[in-house]
Amino acid sequence: MTEATAVAATPVAALARYTRANPFPAKMLVNRRLSGPESGKDTRHFELDLTGWGLSFEVGDSLAVYPTNDPELVDEIIRTLGATGDEQVPRQKGEPTTLREALLRDYSIKQPTPKFLKAIAQRASAAPTLGYLLAPDRKQDLETYLWGMEVIDFLVEHPSVRFTPSEFVGLLTKLQPRLYSVASSLRAYTDQVHFIVDVVTYESNGRLRKGVCSSFLAERADDVPVPVFPSVAKHFHLPEDPNTPIIMVGPGTGVAPFRAYLQERQVAGAKGKNWLFFGAQHESCDFAYGDEFTVCATGASCTARLRLVTRSSAEGLRSAQNDGKCGRNLEVA
Repeated sequence: MTEATAVAATPVAALARYTRANPFPAKMLVNRRLSGPESGKDTRHFELDLTGWGLSFEVGDSLAVYPTNDPELVDEIIRTLGATGDEQVPRQKGEPTTLREALLRDYSIKQPTPKFLKAIAQRASAAPTLGYLLAPDRKQDLETYLWGMEVIDFLVEHPSVRFTPSEFVGLLTKLQPRLYSVASSLRAYTDQVHFIVDVVTYESNGRLRKGVCSSFLAERADDVPVPVFPSVAKHFHLPEDPNTPIIMVGPGTGVAPFRAYLQERQVAGAKGKNWLFFGAQHESCDFAYGDEFTVCATGASCTARLRLVTRSSAEGLRSAQNDGKCGRNLEVA
């Protein structure tokens, strides 16, 4: 099965107006691992082509990314339901579609909903624990029980429960977009947006679990459209006066908006000083954009006046600065 979707070549003027309900189909340009091979994290740098989208964003804003679900998980759910995937089912909006398409694009298929859990408890030949935990006064116990559990676990563990395809999707919620802070400036990278994302993977109940959107971007988005739409951050922008000093604290992927801030200030020739505090587990393998920031903090070619302070769990504070003169310094505290 493939997720590829044909997109007809259409003049920009004839394109429909892009909205949250009709997001722009961006194209993946770069999918690169930032973290080192010895890191416990898979941190990725993504670059998307926005040519022709006719929209905009400011540094500090986010973009909503509209993922599709894991096709392998979709197929397993279809098999467990005893379905073919070709059955017609309702969508929350629009015309009915096949079960496979609905599970791939329309519905959230990982987190069990209260309606789904109640249906399992009512229809299962034996689910006393779940029935007990669904009592109103057992909310905290239920949350503990559900940690690491997904829809597929309940379907597999309770084979006596049977749902028609339409009944099953009626127990699910809509697949929601994920918001990512932009890690680039349109003034520095015209018609592009950059993201920094930790790819979520973990094991629970003997299964490998994957984050919906992070795995979509990392594993399946190189050759398919990546639907995106901007989301404005009303109170998270650079000061209007370019001479105003700023202090930025961005551990891990939280550094994304500050990379965009520095790009914006450098292109604008802003004279305000910039302090960036960055933290991660290990500087040697988890220092996201470390080369860029170090050059900006110590190199004369970077016009942004940056003081960079880093901290890892195994090392002390490190500080590098570019004071706009030929002299540089590197301090360890």
